[in-house]
Amino acid sequence: MKKPLIGEKGKFLIENILKGLLYLGILVALFFLIRQNFTEEQRLEWFGSIYNNPKLVMTVFVGSEILFGIVPPEVFMLWSLETGWIGPYFTSIGILSVISYCAGFFNFTIGQLINHHSSFMQSKNKYMSKYRSMFSKYGSYLVVVASVSPIPFSAIALLGGAGGMSRREYLLYSLWRILRFFVYAYIIWKIET
Repeated sequence: MKKPLIGEKGKFLIENILKGLLYLGILVALFFLIRQNFTEEQRLEWFGSIYNNPKLVMTVFVGSEILFGIVPPEVFMLWSLETGWIGPYFTSIGILSVISYCAGFFNFTIGQLINHHSSFMQSKNKYMSKYRSMFSKYGSYLVVVASVSPIPFSAIALLGGAGGMSRREYLLYSLWRILRFFVYAYIIWKIET
């Protein structure tokens, strides 16, 4: 029997990267539609109190990265490109990516702390149950996939810690998160320029 060109893990990775690129495309299209159909004054009237408040935006970003990626990081990449509040575009992407990486490690550490509480790992929570099942199937490979795709990175980091993944392995595999930020940022920048 002939072996498939890519295995189940490779297919899983490619499917999720494609989902991420689809979401990125939708977000960028929405961004440009808003920009095309509404004046800068209208946009500032709607978003100005948030848009022009870098402390608030960064607080929301950190909170989102810790609380299972409530707001997609690409929103903050677009904000950074538009405002330049935290420095030149690729410097700000570096800052955002390191914050995301650290937020993931924070969740990983919390996961390690609750590792011995079997009630957490056996929780009937539908959201966590879905990712716990994925973690059981793919193990540490799931950290790579979550780092580069829309799968909630911080939730997988938490499960990695709770599931007994080694700190060294987690820190190494989650470096893909930083690469994702720069690849997506580059795509956004190329579309913008």
